[in-house]
Amino acid sequence: MILQKLSLEVRRGATNDVPIRVESSEWGYASISAMSQSAPLRVTAAGHGIPDGWRAAVMNATGGMTSLNATNNPPRDSDLRPVVRVDADTVEFNAVNAAGLKAYAGGGQLAFRAPVDLSAYVHARMEVKTEVGGDRLALFATAGGVSEATDGALEIDVANDALRLRLTPAQAALLVFDAGVFDIELIRANGDVQPLCTADSEFSVLPETTTAE
Repeated sequence: MILQKLSLEVRRGATNDVPIRVESSEWGYASISAMSQSAPLRVTAAGHGIPDGWRAAVMNATGGMTSLNATNNPPRDSDLRPVVRVDADTVEFNAVNAAGLKAYAGGGQLAFRAPVDLSAYVHARMEVKTEVGGDRLALFATAGGVSEATDGALEIDVANDALRLRLTPAQAALLVFDAGVFDIELIRANGDVQPLCTADSEFSVLPETTTAE
């Protein structure tokens, strides 16, 4: 598993449902059948399987779209761009303007790192600290996972390849700090523990939104 540095935001005093997805070392590929001459760029790849907000790269496209191809094989971080999942067959590269390019001629693949498979884990815990090795600011866990944590705030959502941080407005109101660092541990049924992200991943608490009378 690749340990990535993550960045999460929650809002104080609000209902929060934050999906947390992490890339594995395994590459997935979806064959491209169309690319739009538009801003933003839309790419059609039937049954692509790419989650919303994921990173992907175009490879081996021909015609006027070759400038969008990844420079490296396999792609490096610099080749990967975030995508918006439009539907099961289409993604959008919101930051890419392809309106001035010549027409797509055919071929190519969307390359992406597959999400980490969460099906082998029964519990998860997230600890937020002032700094790496510093004082604890918050502790979240799946239901029945860690007694001193905000129990049930984490959920392993296998169907959507995501760990979800869910906080009620009352729970989020208790977050009196503005920022910290966090790490996440996944726990198997036999007690084995697997870190999910780097210990310097960033956790931010946005101020509560109030409505003017």
